[in-house]
Amino acid sequence: MLKKFLTILLILPLLTYCDNKKEEPKEPEKEEQKEDPKDDEGGEEQQPEEDPYAKAALELIDGSEVQATNPIAEKFINEVTYPDHTYDQYTKILDYYGGFNGKAYNEKGEEDPSGVVIDWTNYSKKGVWPDGDKPCQYSIRWPKADLVEGSTMTLKLQDNRGWKGELPIKENMCYVNFSNLVPGTQYTYSVSADDGGKVIKQGNFSTKASSTLHQVFFSSNCRNGRDLGGWRTVDGKTVKYHKLYRGGRMQGETLSKPTGSSEVLFEGIGAQLDLRNSDRLSRPAVAELEFFAPGIEEGGKWMLTNGNENGNFGKQCFEFIVNCLRNNKPVYFHCSLGRDRTGTLDILLLGLLGVPEGQIGVAYEVTYFAPMGYSVSTSEKSGNPEPIFKNTRMAWAYSDVVPYFWSLADTQDPEGFAHGVEKYLVDVAGVSQQDINDFRNMMLE
Repeated sequence: MLKKFLTILLILPLLTYCDNKKEEPKEPEKEEQKEDPKDDEGGEEQQPEEDPYAKAALELIDGSEVQATNPIAEKFINEVTYPDHTYDQYTKILDYYGGFNGKAYNEKGEEDPSGVVIDWTNYSKKGVWPDGDKPCQYSIRWPKADLVEGSTMTLKLQDNRGWKGELPIKENMCYVNFSNLVPGTQYTYSVSADDGGKVIKQGNFSTKASSTLHQVFFSSNCRNGRDLGGWRTVDGKTVKYHKLYRGGRMQGETLSKPTGSSEVLFEGIGAQLDLRNSDRLSRPAVAELEFFAPGIEEGGKWMLTNGNENGNFGKQCFEFIVNCLRNNKPVYFHCSLGRDRTGTLDILLLGLLGVPEGQIGVAYEVTYFAPMGYSVSTSEKSGNPEPIFKNTRMAWAYSDVVPYFWSLADTQDPEGFAHGVEKYLVDVAGVSQQDINDFRNMMLE
């Protein structure tokens, strides 16, 4: 018994020591410091390497089928058809998410269930603007180990319609971003080093034929751009892609150099038609482009029936376009927003090609998916009771130009609108029939 008692006495201090030891906070273990060769030389501490694909768009996989058109605008294009002669009766564009209808939306495009109405004077700080005018963007990537030191690289892209383009890639990049794809099209691509043509990446892909709208966007902020191609005519023909483009202003403030300029040339655009007046450019935004800026004060019927000391605006613009197309120079025409003066010329060109007037109304309203300031703005027309101007086919340019062309046409003729536009060009603007015939031959397939 005495022996057990003595054993307990001996063990007790040891237990107490272990318990106290458990309560003492442990010092964090220090990581073994690795020697940095720069430390001896007074150099900076090495930083972790950045992700080379951090700013790359969604990767395009060889053999895949991808979306070309922005789904927000595509939904409107696919669901809406306007009959002819209804431009003063109704519009559906304000029912679609993407532009301004006075209501608030969340990031998913869902309407605020509380029915909140946005204060238009402070719209830029409320709600969400979805960039529905931007086409889908993709990237082609390659391992850093495949880079050819000191060489520049080029993306070569071509489609099954006969279009092809080359886009320079910044030195030491492991990816290239690109967009502006045509829907329903097959593409092949290659990325190669320019010093001997080593091919780094190559493959093919296709775009979904879920719409016909070919949108274009040029870095860093050249907005509201789209191709006139893809629309069907009354007689079953199709307007060709990569010939005529309409959009918002293309200038130093919206078109970055060299990236934006390279994207314009990559698309194949060869000419710029600036429809503005006091703020028009004196030379093209990209040096290689053919250029014309007649100085047009406003859109609508005025633009078609009033000239300046150099002649009629309709004649000047049309002849410039025809001559550029004859020389294989696709034209980008624009005003400031790509809405009124641009919309007027857009109506004329699509109308002359035989696109039904109602469908031209759909094409015109796609501008609604561009940002605030393009699609809608504070009221520009005196006496307008609404606080904002909404870009619909019932407002301003469209409802001013279309009835004018109809007044020159046989309204019972299925091709009457096209004949009305042609009559305007020949009898009012003084355009030759040869120019009209050549334009149609170059633009239709």
